[in-house]
Amino acid sequence: MANTSGLSIVPFQGAGSINRRKNTTTSAIDNVNVLSKNIDFSFCNYTNTEDIKNEVPRASPRKSKLPDMENKKASTKSVRLNNNKLCDVSCIKDTLEAHTVNPLEVEWIDLSFNELTNIDPVIMDFERLQILYFHGNKISDLTQIEKLRNLRHLRKLTLHGNTIENQKMYKQYVLSTLPQLHCLDFSLITNADRITAATWNKIQNKGPKKQKPKDDED
Repeated sequence: MANTSGLSIVPFQGAGSINRRKNTTTSAIDNVNVLSKNIDFSFCNYTNTEDIKNEVPRASPRKSKLPDMENKKASTKSVRLNNNKLCDVSCIKDTLEAHTVNPLEVEWIDLSFNELTNIDPVIMDFERLQILYFHGNKISDLTQIEKLRNLRHLRKLTLHGNTIENQKMYKQYVLSTLPQLHCLDFSLITNADRITAATWNKIQNKGPKKQKPKDDED
């Protein structure tokens, strides 16, 4: 009989087809992976990242604690290690391998308010880093910034609260060294900032022309 009601008729799906559809859905906490916004080891008084390998991350206040967290790894892009007493982060990569599915996919590392005096070269292994917090540490050598040159995706960097902040032309040095930045010390970088940094860098690199070495006399 023809349909005269003007309504479309959806064919009935049997229980078998519904069950097949359900079977294609995978739970977010199946197997060994746990989806999480960040790995949080903040406010724990750690002195080095090696101590964290066998520790359990802090539970996120935004959601209930995931079951059996100590036996699972997280798929995460951010790591919070702030407000500790870290003076050594050379083992950070190995530590994150114990807690994350792929540590090299991390895009945000917060190392603020620790006891760091330098930027460890291991940070360069995190090539996808976009945000890096170092504020509130004890970095005194401005040339430490040079180590971050190859982080092409780095967009936000904080260094305030370190003694390097008080050095003359600090901002110009950082911006000329890391032109990929969009934000420094929680302040957006303007076109005027970039022009000033470029001018400063040009002056710094300008010097007397090097004379060609003379040929040895016979």
